[in-house]
Amino acid sequence: MRKEIAFGYPFGWLDELAEVTLNPDKNRIEALTPETLSEIRERLPGELSRISTALKNQAFSLYSSEKIKVVAGQHDQAIQLLLQQMQINLAQYPEKGLLRDTARLLLDQLKEFSQNLQQRYRYPRAETPAEQPQLLYKVLCRLSVDQIAIILKAADDIKLVISRSFSQVLKSIVPFLSTERFLDFSWKSARSSTYKMEGTDKQIAIQVLEALISKIREYG
Repeated sequence: MRKEIAFGYPFGWLDELAEVTLNPDKNRIEALTPETLSEIRERLPGELSRISTALKNQAFSLYSSEKIKVVAGQHDQAIQLLLQQMQINLAQYPEKGLLRDTARLLLDQLKEFSQNLQQRYRYPRAETPAEQPQLLYKVLCRLSVDQIAIILKAADDIKLVISRSFSQVLKSIVPFLSTERFLDFSWKSARSSTYKMEGTDKQIAIQVLEALISKIREYG
């Protein structure tokens, strides 16, 4: 990983971190050592501080408040894209451990950085779908992880949803879901729960689906 912020684009290290180093689709995250994860956590505050300082210097030289808002908005858009990738990564991590702790720290500090940018520079947010990054807004599902997995497994088996594999179905859907117990849960934990389905979970899934059928029949 580079040790300095690339001139003209200050998010080089963070991009590499989110897109490659911590991305299970592009790197063997299980090979990341505690020392490497510790280095990431230690470097993160200083990296964000340097980006903030660089933006202040750039804002000082621009003079025009409108130009400053544009530049700040560009910074924020980059942060939102980083947040999106890290949420996708997080959904594939083990439920506990240094890797998840590192990802949560990165998410929290990026969100705080974005909020500070907005408070300081008061730039307009993107208003159109073409301009706005596709952020992950989680939906609370009042089922357990096991019950969600059963329903998604059935949907995959009857080809209600079509993807190249059941794992891909989970990777595509799980990042958008939370449960009453877990704000984040991994697609791997959902997949593993389908290997041996508990009778109680199957019954609850059936009851939910029957309730949906009943509700649909009420529609005029």
